[in-house]
Amino acid sequence: MVRTAPKIATEEVSTDLSLKKGRRYLVGYVGVMGDVDGVNYLIDAAAHLVHKLGRRDVQFLLMGTGPEQSNLVAQRDRLGLGGFVDLPGRVTNEFLFRALQTIDLGVSCDPINTYNDHCTMNKILEYMAFGKPQVMFDLKEGRASAGEAAVYVGQNSAENLAEAIGHVLSDPAARERMGRAGAERMRQRLNWERSVEQLVRAYEAALR
Repeated sequence: MVRTAPKIATEEVSTDLSLKKGRRYLVGYVGVMGDVDGVNYLIDAAAHLVHKLGRRDVQFLLMGTGPEQSNLVAQRDRLGLGGFVDLPGRVTNEFLFRALQTIDLGVSCDPINTYNDHCTMNKILEYMAFGKPQVMFDLKEGRASAGEAAVYVGQNSAENLAEAIGHVLSDPAARERMGRAGAERMRQRLNWERSVEQLVRAYEAALR
């Protein structure tokens, strides 16, 4: 099994508290913004957290671009989230790494389906590389990647996603435990060096 794995010198990256816009927590997303990536669930979850649950202490930073980005910006504005959800589009690696170092929680909102069940989402591994806890919809490969570093939402529900995000943000001990578990999992099992070893074995098997 050959997996993708980021190789990032995370210890050289500083935080940027200005990304929190004065709020206590920063929730991050990085990835493609297409019609199959589930970012609409995350924006609806943000609306539920802010407007229904009264969580005005959370800022969202959704990084990336794709064919649905303009629709997602319109969804954000329609839901009155202009001050709570930043959608900067494609960002530089420098910005991305500072953001990942700053976030309190990462989200992988790819919806549950048979295709996503067999996909390794790079964002999951990137959150783990920075020692960040995460919330995701319950995908088979997502669990195989994140293990105890994530909280899993069992159905494609924006409200359930919002509830999970709120619970994790309100539990600093759980965030610390999940972040440590993810970083250790990256060091021991999912790091790039391990991926290189597996890839070399795959080439050797093919050449034989």
